[in-house]
Parts: sequence; C-alpha cells; structure tokens
Amino acid sequence: MKFYLLLIAAVSFLAYISCDGCIQCHSKDNERCATNPLSLLNRNCSDGSSNCYSRVQDGYTIRGCAVDLDNATRSTCNNELLCQLCTYSEGCNRNTFPLSRLQCLQCSGNSTSSRCATDTYVSAQICPLYKFGDKCYIRNSNRTVDGSFQRGCLTSANAQKQCVKDGNCYTCEGRGCNFLLANDTHIPLARDSGVQLVMSMSLLIGALLAAWRL
Repeated sequence: MKFYLLLIAAVSFLAYISCDGCIQCHSKDNERCATNPLSLLNRNCSDGSSNCYSRVQDGYTIRGCAVDLDNATRSTCNNELLCQLCTYSEGCNRNTFPLSRLQCLQCSGNSTSSRCATDTYVSAQICPLYKFGDKCYIRNSNRTVDGSFQRGCLTSANAQKQCVKDGNCYTCEGRGCNFLLANDTHIPLARDSGVQLVMSMSLLIGALLAAWRL
C-alpha cells in the first residue's frame, strides 16, 4: 500500500513539473529566479498552456504564466528589458532576463589572504538585482587581515547601504570588470567602514577636547 501511495505521489509531482507550463518564481524569495533559471523546473499553468512571461519589477525578476498577468500588464509586456512574453516552447521563460543583464565577480573575505582578495580568475555571475546601467564594484574596508573585502554588483551593495557615495568603492562597467587584485591602487579605502568611523570619531573628540581646554 505504501508503495502505491509513493507511486501516486511521484506521478502527481511529475505531472506538476512536467515539460508543459512555465517557470514560476520570484527572485525576492528565490535568487535563482534571476541568477540561474535553468536550475528551476516548469510548473503547469492554470489554463493548460505554455504561454509564459519574464519581467523585472523593482529590481526583482519574476517569471510565470501569462494567464496570471492582469490585462494591463499583459498588453504592455513587450519590452526586452522590462517584460516579455513567449510561447514558442514549454518553459520558454527560463532564459536569462534581460539578456543584457550584467555579470560581475561576486565574493567576500578578508583584505589580504582570502580567495576573494587574491583570486581574480573566477567566473563572473549574474547580478541578483537588475538595474539598467548597473556596475560592478570592489570594496576594501581596511588593507589588513582584519579588513573586509568584497566584489559584486553595485545594486546589491547599494541595497546594503554600501558604495552609496563616490570614493568608497571602485566601480567599473562591463562583464567581470571588477577583477583587480586587493592591493591595486585604483581601489580606494572605504570611508564608510567601521575603522574609518572610529578614526573620524576619535579625531572629532580630540578636536572638541582641544577646543574645551582653550
């Protein structure tokens, strides 16, 4: 009996993720929806079709069945950067969207000996958030073993309130352009780091004490 129940469950699952249907996901809940859609499985649409869409909203990537879009959205879903419909094959919305999406080196570690700081021969990865004109970045908080070092997409850094002001990060345009070694002089020392904040506070306190003694 248990075997038959498992068999029924397996058949039901296979029908659910059959070759028909579309990729249905939201990168806010599943980052792979933006960065690795090929790893996701199709799910059947409520109308039994394979009319799919891929769209970007507030930087997040959303994929699903065209039947689930409201009429206004569906009628304007014809932009290769914002929203696109497809019907040519099952799961047709599993391609990178937009196709011109930026790819950067993405990692973190310490500023001296981590693989992130020293190994620049790694593959660039698709940026999880989409913004037209996005850039790659490198951020170095301190050039010591205690400092943090990051490479990634500027949209992701800005979402964490980093690299917001010029001069805190090295930025560049183009696929995988953030490949500089950690000791490269083109990479500024992040002024928004904790070390810099402590130094600034120390200088401010020192100045206040000096003024008070006058």
